[in-house]
Amino acid sequence: MGYVSTEYVQRVTLNLQEAKDAVTVQKAIINKGFPGQTAQMVTAIGGVLLGLLSLVFKLPTYVTFGAGVSSTVAGLIPSERQALTDMASQGLIGLQNAVNSMAGTNYDLIEFDVPKISFKNSDSSKNWEMATGNIRVIRMHSKNGGWTQA
Repeated sequence: MGYVSTEYVQRVTLNLQEAKDAVTVQKAIINKGFPGQTAQMVTAIGGVLLGLLSLVFKLPTYVTFGAGVSSTVAGLIPSERQALTDMASQGLIGLQNAVNSMAGTNYDLIEFDVPKISFKNSDSSKNWEMATGNIRVIRMHSKNGGWTQA
């Protein structure tokens, strides 16, 4: 069986470093995953992001993540691969905007809605997902203790 894709929105709360790590994961998907270079993508993501993959991308390991991305992309025709790349690029812009909203400010947490696409396979070890579009910031948490609506 091939992959079944589902699009949805997930509400996530991250600190600045976690948001930066999400950007790193998204860049690795775009730059290393779409050509099907699993080993390079796993190296680009690195073990330090394992917790983030579990939190934001709902995956057990980054090796599984790399294998899932490569397996999905291998079965795509060029126009589908380009559409997926475009979606991932929009997700990257959204994640970078979330980071920029926090960097150099008094905010330590950001809560936002992340549009995503998930790919499910009969072999669950090949399941994966990525951010795909404009991220909507819901609120930001001040280091002084209060939340501010976006």
